[in-house]
Amino acid sequence: MSPTDDLTNNYDPHIEIGPNEKIDIEYKNPKFWHRCVANIIDFLIAVVIFFLLFISCRGIVGATPKYKSNMDELETVQVESGLYVDDSDWGVIDLVKYLNRVDYTAYVRMDYAQRQIDQFLAYCDEKCSTADAIRIHNSYDEARLSDDFVDEYGQHYFIVDEETGEIVINMVCYENIGAQEYFDNFYTYYIDEVAQGYLVVAIPNYYELTKYQSNMLIWAEIAPAFLVTGILVYYVPTWIFKRGRKTIGKLAYHIGLLDKRLLNPTWKKTLARFLIFYFAEWILSVFTFGIPLIISFSMMAFSRNKQGFPDYMLQLVEVDTLENNIYDNYDDIKIELMRKNKKPVNFRHRDLQ
Repeated sequence: MSPTDDLTNNYDPHIEIGPNEKIDIEYKNPKFWHRCVANIIDFLIAVVIFFLLFISCRGIVGATPKYKSNMDELETVQVESGLYVDDSDWGVIDLVKYLNRVDYTAYVRMDYAQRQIDQFLAYCDEKCSTADAIRIHNSYDEARLSDDFVDEYGQHYFIVDEETGEIVINMVCYENIGAQEYFDNFYTYYIDEVAQGYLVVAIPNYYELTKYQSNMLIWAEIAPAFLVTGILVYYVPTWIFKRGRKTIGKLAYHIGLLDKRLLNPTWKKTLARFLIFYFAEWILSVFTFGIPLIISFSMMAFSRNKQGFPDYMLQLVEVDTLENNIYDNYDDIKIELMRKNKKPVNFRHRDLQ
């Protein structure tokens, strides 16, 4: 009394549930745009819940003494290094972002950046090993004299003063390009690409402080919010709206799931579908520019049975439930048929024959 194992091949639409009794439930695929909007509804609900949970997790983590102590120490190092600014409005913010936000003239930005780099070099002399401090000073000199920083007329941004032997701004180049170009091209590059790197690798304990902060962000804030969001949006509703294992979006558009028996999917299949969709597709998509989600969406749009990747793997199919219910077993069908005094009918899926 079981239907075929394949939804599309050799399917006998007549399922006998008793002597001379047949059932006729004609399922059909939902409209494609209904499926898209249903998924968008679920996604928007997930975004809202994730944001609320993330803010809650961040508040809890931020209130712990260890996190506060770590952040205080980290911010102290950042400000003392000269590569960050402690602003009353924005808090501790990196130097380039700060200078791009404040209403300073181009010359003041350039001069401010130069003074902060001098502070950074002095900080390295104090905190780093002698070898690291020498290497950082040399990298700054090499960067200023590099052929990468030459204007369109072949003038270097910096030159060596013949009298003092110091590296100074090439005033000919300065007159050609102006202070803003100096700031945008050289100072922004050196601060963000070079100095920030030395801050991590050469300043004692800085790497450990930032690593702790990153770990807390990923494992204590993002991961719990992501996990609970998935369970609340994509798994819990399938137990509330059991017929067809519907989420909120699927409920709104009368979209349910059938397994290969053309019955309600078991809890094992429902759990497997959730795990494949939420953890395989979503997480892999974060690291692969959305490729798994694109593939699954393409399968849903163009494959023969309009199945996304999880449904294809588990032999599930989405159907329109506006006119017909989805049943847990054949006895349920027989009971409803007797209760409603229906005529013997034919059980088939129109779009999957």
